[in-house]
Amino acid sequence: MKWLKNIFKGKEAKGETIILRLPEIESWLMERQKNSGFEDNLQKIYRHIEEVAGELTIDVKSLSSAQPNEATPPKLLRAGLAARGEIVKQMESLTEKLIPPRQRDIESAAAHHWTLVKGLERTVTTYGKAQRYVAALFPKIVESINSDMTLVSRQLVELEKEIDKQRKELEEIWYSKELVAGLSEELSSIDELERRVKEYEEKLAVILAASSARETELKVLAASDEGKRTVELKKNLEEKREELAQAKDEMVDLIAPLTKALSRIMKQGSSDRLNLQHGDVFMQLSKSPSKVQDLDVSSSLEELRSHLASLGLKDRKKEKTLDHIDHLLSKKSLQKAKSRRVALEDEIKGLEAHLTQSSGKALHLRDELNRGKKNIQSLQVVLDQIRENLAVLKEKASRDESELNERLAKLTNKSIEIDLSRGK
Repeated sequence: MKWLKNIFKGKEAKGETIILRLPEIESWLMERQKNSGFEDNLQKIYRHIEEVAGELTIDVKSLSSAQPNEATPPKLLRAGLAARGEIVKQMESLTEKLIPPRQRDIESAAAHHWTLVKGLERTVTTYGKAQRYVAALFPKIVESINSDMTLVSRQLVELEKEIDKQRKELEEIWYSKELVAGLSEELSSIDELERRVKEYEEKLAVILAASSARETELKVLAASDEGKRTVELKKNLEEKREELAQAKDEMVDLIAPLTKALSRIMKQGSSDRLNLQHGDVFMQLSKSPSKVQDLDVSSSLEELRSHLASLGLKDRKKEKTLDHIDHLLSKKSLQKAKSRRVALEDEIKGLEAHLTQSSGKALHLRDELNRGKKNIQSLQVVLDQIRENLAVLKEKASRDESELNERLAKLTNKSIEIDLSRGK
């Protein structure tokens, strides 16, 4: 039945641009919801439905009391009267359902619409089967009822349109409120992140300027007399350290020819085969010759020389060892090497003390510069993360603003411009 499928569509009207500030949108939406015109439109539809219901009631009463033509064939008469009873019953039921609810809210309207749709479907089914028999008996009344039914279907379509329109508007208002709340929070977060970006940029600028100043001071210091003295001290210190390393190697070389003899005399001393006076000194000579006292060097070498024949060395090795001991005793090579090493160590300590004093300012500047670099790296990492978060949030806010603009435009059928200024 075509009258059940008719939907009347309105046309969107274009108008001037509406400018809305974000903090005002929620109250604007509430005011729009309050003054949507839904109740007035609903009241108008209900008034028409009541009018149709009144006409239908009159026609149904007329049908119920109407007398058929006496010339009607008996078979048709019986069928028509039986069908009239069914139609009257269904129409009376439909008339009761046409009574509008007291409330003028969308929930009540939707429930009323649903009841009417189901009632109308049942009525149409019964009416469609019976109306040809009844029309044969009471053609004018049936024609009037058909007109009433058409009006009912039209009002039903109007009611459905109004409910659907209100639902869509309420949905748009709800989503718009959610977007306003989300966008307000996002803008607040954007302000906070921008404040933090500025704060960290200022901190970074201060530390960069300080680091640049430290670098300049270091360059000036390096070019000064003090800086040149420090460079010279470093050079001297490196030279003395090289000499010390050579002195240590020299002592190792002087002891190396005695290694086997020292090892054997210590073993025999530990096994009580020999009663040694300088057992501890032999141990020091093999491990740390620089720690042996000068007086102990000669006496320990003399004792080693006296026991050389009993150490079981081969003749050639024994002769070489004996010659080397005589050389060490006559030339006092170990004592001289040790003295040279001690002198170098003392000199190095002195140079290190002077260098520490001379390069104190430069070390302090370098420490500050290193700390500055670490702070710069840390600040840069934090700043990059804040900027990344800010970019993501701005993109989200832009999408929400665009969606809010579209939803508000749907509500008004006008161009909408949202003012996001925050009183800056």
